[in-house]
Amino acid sequence: MNSTRTPRHFRLTQILAATSLILLGNPAGASELLFPTTEAEIVKALSLAPETTLQVKSLGKGLRTVKTEPPKVGALIHFDTNSATIKTESYPLLREYANALQGDLTDVVLEIAGHTDSQGSEEYNKGLSIRRAQKVKEFLVLAYQIDAHRLTIKGYGESQPIAPNTTLEGREQNRRVEFIRVR
Repeated sequence: MNSTRTPRHFRLTQILAATSLILLGNPAGASELLFPTTEAEIVKALSLAPETTLQVKSLGKGLRTVKTEPPKVGALIHFDTNSATIKTESYPLLREYANALQGDLTDVVLEIAGHTDSQGSEEYNKGLSIRRAQKVKEFLVLAYQIDAHRLTIKGYGESQPIAPNTTLEGREQNRRVEFIRVR
């Protein structure tokens, strides 16, 4: 049996997975956010086109059209506390994203979504998440000459935690940036 995976095979696998989520509901862990760390992992995770439309047959309801969620990945970009300054330990990961955007994802437009933990007020965290997303965009544009028009930013503040904010580890996970494929 040939174990080579083609991009078409990967896309079909993603579509089937999305279809099963729609038909079967969202089993625990099925929508966990991926945190790729290499160019190849980033390309693989962001390869499915956004808003893929599927025709799904529902039991007793016939065909209906559904849209899958756009592919997104998380990146644990480290910032100083209450700061939008990117720590140098995050540079290698951002280089992997830049390589992906300069390589296989040349025509892709991404939203850089900033997130924070729940420390501080909602208003402060919203602003901080926007500033952090902007700094990531600036870094990719200035250090790697990624076209600024391919990167949009949005700040979500503390509104979308992926871990409990009651522990240090949970807060660290919630202080993140996500890359969401827009086009």
